[in-house]
Amino acid sequence: MTEPHLEEDRSSKFSPSKLSVYQNCPKRYQYRYVDKISRRRKTPETVVGVAVHSAFEELYALVTGGKVPGLPELQEIYERELAAEWDESVVEKDARFVKDDWKKVGRDCVELYYNAHHPFSADRTVAIEKRVGFPITVDGHEYRIEGFVDRLALAPDGAFEIVDYKTAKSLPNQEHADEDWQLALYELAVRREWPDTKEVRLKWHYVRHGKTLVSVRDEAARAKLLADVTALISTIKHDHEFATKPSTLCDWCEYRDLCPLFADAVRVAALPPEERARDGGVKLVARYAEIEDRRKRLKDDLKVIEAEREKVEDELAALAEKEKLAVIAGERASASVTVKVETHLPTKTGEPDKHVELEREVRKTGLWEDVAKLDGHALLEGLRTHRWTGELLGAAESLVERFGRPETKRTVRLKRKVEEDD
Repeated sequence: MTEPHLEEDRSSKFSPSKLSVYQNCPKRYQYRYVDKISRRRKTPETVVGVAVHSAFEELYALVTGGKVPGLPELQEIYERELAAEWDESVVEKDARFVKDDWKKVGRDCVELYYNAHHPFSADRTVAIEKRVGFPITVDGHEYRIEGFVDRLALAPDGAFEIVDYKTAKSLPNQEHADEDWQLALYELAVRREWPDTKEVRLKWHYVRHGKTLVSVRDEAARAKLLADVTALISTIKHDHEFATKPSTLCDWCEYRDLCPLFADAVRVAALPPEERARDGGVKLVARYAEIEDRRKRLKDDLKVIEAEREKVEDELAALAEKEKLAVIAGERASASVTVKVETHLPTKTGEPDKHVELEREVRKTGLWEDVAKLDGHALLEGLRTHRWTGELLGAAESLVERFGRPETKRTVRLKRKVEEDD
């Protein structure tokens, strides 16, 4: 599949959700916002979420107009919106749950919220589904951050409250709320529109759980957020690759048939079985998998052979030492045996604590000039060749004696006899 030529992202506006798409997967961002391939995958979760949001939007429109609807009326509004949203394009991945099950999920969300906040007089609604935004300068260019606030309210203490409704199955913790970008960016917009604002509270109603999370950001947090978003937009604007970023979100991505990670799997899955078996890529992968299996088996066999070889080498070395021999003769070959004792010093990776201690001791001596950065090889080689004399030689000997680890290395080499008729 040929990828479209990428020059750069030419966006002039960014929403929190748009920035989130890039953070989750630059490749998905490319397809949606650079290549402008418009796809919206409907799932039961998203349809229920839209219907619940629409019901709450109408609820507060009625409350603002002086009418508080009853729960049955609000449920009717929700079901009407759900019916309008749910069509044949909804992708249902879990056959255990049918439309009626999802309808009940939304009804429970509406009921929990209604009972918790009725008669909806704890604050005053300023706006519903309000577009907010502000300009932001990145690398000398001006862009805009824009988005929609589910509900903007004024609390009795005069604080603005930016309200968001969540129908997600999972319930995040307070740390997650305190790190959220979306409502925090909306706060920057609210503060710009109402400069005399003293406090803004960010509120998430997790209506599936009847739980509300609240976060308040100080000036330092707001400044950091602005810096982080500026850096992210700069990254997007300089991105010419838009790399894939695999995650659990890939299962729900609407661009799987285009993505380099999944496009071929989607294509192969759509082939009839007999055509799939003849497919060139499928056959190559099967061959490669077979080779890898053989390779693994051979590696396992090689481990056994190496262990046997090492055991026989030890026995040959022991025999050579006992008999004072350098070469042991066989009928068709001979084995030469070399025994050498090598000293190993602690390394940064192998024995970091001892390495630090050794370096500290070397620095106390005049050896450091010659083995700067603790080149263990240089220290051992200098000692072997008697590079130093007197006090320095004594220091080197002492250090190697304290930190060195002698290791006897036996080398066995097989020399095959040349047969007379060869």
